[in-house]
Amino acid sequence: MASPPHAVIVGAGPAGCLTAIYCIRRGFHVHLFDKRTPPATADRYVGSDSRSYTMLLTCRAIEALQAAQVQVPSSLMGPLVGGCVHLPNKKTRVFTYTNGNSASYGISRNGLVWYLQRVLLQRYASHVSTHFEYELAKIDDDKCVAVFQSTREGGDSIQVEYGLLVGADGVSSKTRSEMLRLEETRPETPSLTFKYTRNPESYKSFYVSPALAKSSPLYVHHSYVQSWPALNMLLVGMADGSFWGGSKNSELLNATSGAAVERIFRETAPEVYDLLCQQNSDFSEDYAKQPRISFGGAVVLSRFHRRNIVLVGDAAHAMFPSYGTGCNAALEDCLLLDRIMDELASSNAQGAIDACKLAAEFSRRRVEDAHAIVDMSTDLRLLPRGPVGILQMTLLTSLGGLLPGLFGRTSYQLLWSHVPFKSIMQKKRVEDTVFAVALVAPVAALLFVLKSV
Repeated sequence: MASPPHAVIVGAGPAGCLTAIYCIRRGFHVHLFDKRTPPATADRYVGSDSRSYTMLLTCRAIEALQAAQVQVPSSLMGPLVGGCVHLPNKKTRVFTYTNGNSASYGISRNGLVWYLQRVLLQRYASHVSTHFEYELAKIDDDKCVAVFQSTREGGDSIQVEYGLLVGADGVSSKTRSEMLRLEETRPETPSLTFKYTRNPESYKSFYVSPALAKSSPLYVHHSYVQSWPALNMLLVGMADGSFWGGSKNSELLNATSGAAVERIFRETAPEVYDLLCQQNSDFSEDYAKQPRISFGGAVVLSRFHRRNIVLVGDAAHAMFPSYGTGCNAALEDCLLLDRIMDELASSNAQGAIDACKLAAEFSRRRVEDAHAIVDMSTDLRLLPRGPVGILQMTLLTSLGGLLPGLFGRTSYQLLWSHVPFKSIMQKKRVEDTVFAVALVAPVAALLFVLKSV
């Protein structure tokens, strides 16, 4: 009996774990590598775990998980039904999401990783070899061999032959670096180009335990994404009842003393500050000392593959976290890979999957779509910014309500649908044209009337 083909997956994050499940279901034996230690237990998925953060999952991610028969429990993933804006005048503005789809969900990044790793090891233990604290060192794509080096001091190295290699190792992808190195020495057609745009923003985070969060007046809006615009701060309720929050406020990020942190919080969000001090009596001093967390940057590659090597998620198309779309786009990549694997297996008499065809077809179908969402997230093209942006959003939303067959949902609302990102960008261009005409037409009519008088 022939041994199964081997797939090497670099990165055991959400995209890497989900791709591993898909590959196993398609007959591969998977070697899963990650340079970090795994989240050991479920109770580490928020709180003191500085590697974790809240992610928004929409129908794109949910469909990808369901296609792999992964049902994330409600103890890890909770619905986010709208927003609650805390204004400087101490009033709040509450709104529900009107995206025409099922609710969005909030989940800890490491909560999702922990659950996917558990699924892998419980369902497919004999089909996966996991290697944590190993980093990709080199790829020989002529011999189809990947070399990994232990990140522990004095650690060993592992050499693995692969039929398919998937880079799911994030915005600082070593797989991508190796592809670019190989391209320099042995270029292929079309040429592989790479552009990286650094996100200048950063943030600091904080956490409130479930017991304390539930005793707070803020808990009444636990299923809403709460924001304090004056502090550029978000507070998100997690499935276990806790709160995770973070701020991008430059004054707060630059505060060098606990006294400065306290002053800024008390001026803009005293209710949050009191809650955080109950959580940690040294919150102000600790927050001033906390290192900033980078938002990474945007990645644009001309293609996502080289021979039988393919990149997914942030390794292929990292984006600014403008719309909460990064993880959804990454898991959508995994689903597309699986669908192409199904097509290739169905067209082969032996059910075999040609990894080179798989990688090339993934690039062909995904590059334009990925470029669209990266572009839109980088320049915040879809968000209604300032009075003109809000006016445009109000007009388009009204037109969508009055003439749904002609206008439908706005391009921003379509992010929470299965509509391809390139189609969303095209719709945005149409919206901008409609809005420009709506502004110019009355002025032109008035000038025509004045000229005729």
